[in-house]
Amino acid sequence: IHTPLVEHATMELARSCGIEVAATRALPVGSGHAVAVAVAVAVRRFDRAGPARLHAVSAHVALHAAGEELCYPQLAQLLRRVAPAGEIRSQQEQLFRRMVFNILIDNTDDHEKNHALLRQANGHYLLSPAFDVVRGAQGLVYQAMGIGDQGTESTLANALSQARQFGLKVDAAPVIIAEVAIKVDDWIE
Repeated sequence: IHTPLVEHATMELARSCGIEVAATRALPVGSGHAVAVAVAVAVRRFDRAGPARLHAVSAHVALHAAGEELCYPQLAQLLRRVAPAGEIRSQQEQLFRRMVFNILIDNTDDHEKNHALLRQANGHYLLSPAFDVVRGAQGLVYQAMGIGDQGTESTLANALSQARQFGLKVDAAPVIIAEVAIKVDDWIE
């Protein structure tokens, strides 16, 4: 398996699901007739704005600092406190969409160090673009971070059990799940 190509394709699939992702590009490495050309994936840095560095903090650090459990619903609640008022709803929905995507593609490497917050000029924080998202296909049936009432159990029912923590109304969460599921069903394309 060409893991870098799978990562690039998975990131593009995430983008098609309405997830803000870091820009990626597949790059051939190596050359020559005797050596097979390999592929690497280049990921554009999202913690830079021109020459300036943006302060980035992992969800691991942010949740620990807040004394919270390392799980998606707690990260969604943290966003209520650190995101600009006008962005809270979209940020929480974005996190829910990412969680659902990770469940559907079997990305079980979705631990709290693979999520980050970027400090904005006004002192608030927003989710960084998604990064290090790779389809797993291992069938482990759990996520690295807790997702709902059943802890890390990798089911959509478990994701729905805590949808309110993401600021979602009862009827909104299934719509997001359906949108992502339709795109993921066509992942081969």
